Amino acid sequence: MRTHRFVFFFSVCIAWMCSLSVTATAQSYRSTVNEGNEYYREEEYDRARELYEQAAATEAERPESHFNIGNAAYRTEDIQKALEAYEKAGMRVRDKATLARTLYNAGNTFLKAADEGKEHPALQQAAGAQGADLREQAYRQAIEWYKKALKLDPTDEDARYNLTYARKKLDELQQQQQNQDQNKDQQQKQKDQDKEQDQQNQDKNRDEEQQKKDQQDQQQQQQQNQKDQDQEQKAKPEQQQSKPKEEPQMSKQQAEQILRALERQEKELQKKKRQQVGVRTSVEKDW
Repeated sequence: MRTHRFVFFFSVCIAWMCSLSVTATAQSYRSTVNEGNEYYREEEYDRARELYEQAAATEAERPESHFNIGNAAYRTEDIQKALEAYEKAGMRVRDKATLARTLYNAGNTFLKAADEGKEHPALQQAAGAQGADLREQAYRQAIEWYKKALKLDPTDEDARYNLTYARKKLDELQQQQQNQDQNKDQQQKQKDQDKEQDQQNQDKNRDEEQQKKDQQDQQQQQQQNQKDQDQEQKAKPEQQQSKPKEEPQMSKQQAEQILRALERQEKELQKKKRQQVGVRTSVEKDW
């Protein structure tokens, strides 16, 4: 950006001012402007601006005081005031060359603020937006001022160079903003995917934990059932020991066999008795 040729009206208009008829008012006006110029050269821009404003109040239709107010305001980063002053100067300038220089300075005002970034106080005042939009609007404003300046003075190479520079910076800024938007969308998409994956993992872990718990409950129930069965089996022999034995039931055939055996035994016993008694003898009766 070519900012070395920042035009100051007090230097280019001295000859024009001297050609005017000298009156008391004109002398006061010129004296005030000249004093303001001295403070400007010493970089005391606030004091210079006060003197320029005093001169403008004396002769409001003269463009040079408004032009210099714009320069001083620019140096103190009061871009809104600078642009207002340049507009007033442009409305009062009578020749195209001077008006073109006024518009060129206005373009430089916006371009400087845009290059310095969104934190620039002047940019905050001028654009009325946030973030990259501030710089984008400032570049657009600079482009418009340079285009107007070139319409009045097509031979101004500095204005043409700065116009090309401002367009290039605007394109770069828009591309950068587009990349940032894409990255932001991708980050948001990735964030949504991560969130969905986290939820799926949580659901999976919850299902696995529930399944594990069910298995543990099932194992515990099986162990309890086995324990109950073992205790029941252990208790059976004791019950069997304490229970009296039942006599086995005899079949009809067995009963008949036993009965026949008893009859044979009885017959043999009677036979032996008869053999032991022998012959019967008489026995006297007692009286």
